[in-house]
Formats: sequence, C-alpha cells, structure tokens
Amino acid sequence: MGDDLSLLIGHHGQTIDAIQHLAYRIAYHGVEERTALTVDAAGYRERRATALHAVADQAAEAAIRNKRPVSLDPMGAQERKVVHEYLKSRFDVETYSEGQEPSRRLVVAPLVD
Repeated sequence: MGDDLSLLIGHHGQTIDAIQHLAYRIAYHGVEERTALTVDAAGYRERRATALHAVADQAAEAAIRNKRPVSLDPMGAQERKVVHEYLKSRFDVETYSEGQEPSRRLVVAPLVD
C-alpha cells in the first residue's frame, strides 16, 4: 500500500469512514429507499474486519475466562458494528456499547448461566 492510500484511509480508517459517510449522504440525498454504500481502498475494509474479529475473539475468551466484562479500545460506529455482528452468533457472550463519542467503547460480557 502506497503513501497515497494510507492518506486516503487515515488513522484507524477515520478518513475513509468520513468519505464513505459523505458519499452516502450525497448518493441518497432526497431518496427514500436506501441501501448500503461502501468505500474501500486496497482491501482495507476486509483487512480491518479480520483484525477486529481477532480482537473480538480475544475479548470474548478473556470475558469467559475471567467471568467479567472486557472493554475494548474506543472505536468508531462502523467498527463497533463489525464486532457486534461478528459476536452475535456466540451464545456465551453479549456485546454493548458505552460512553460518548469519540470515546465510545464496545464491551464484551460473559453470559451467566
């Protein structure tokens, strides 16, 4: 990945997320029926999702092992959604978000029997 693409992606994907948000707003301005719109660069979204899945797995295992919630580092709404969706299929943990933007965190908590 070249320097130009890293500028487009930005720190933790903040720039590409902002571009995606703007593209969505422009594309669907005045339109009632909307679909998802994704802006990507050099496969960044897939690589980031893979990394977030690994973090989610580690947090879930730690939550179960220690029998207490694990709070992840602050992340944007799109990244929190990736983790929520990924862990939704597990029946041994639950996820929720807490805090205010830009410090909103995702929490992975063990489900008690």
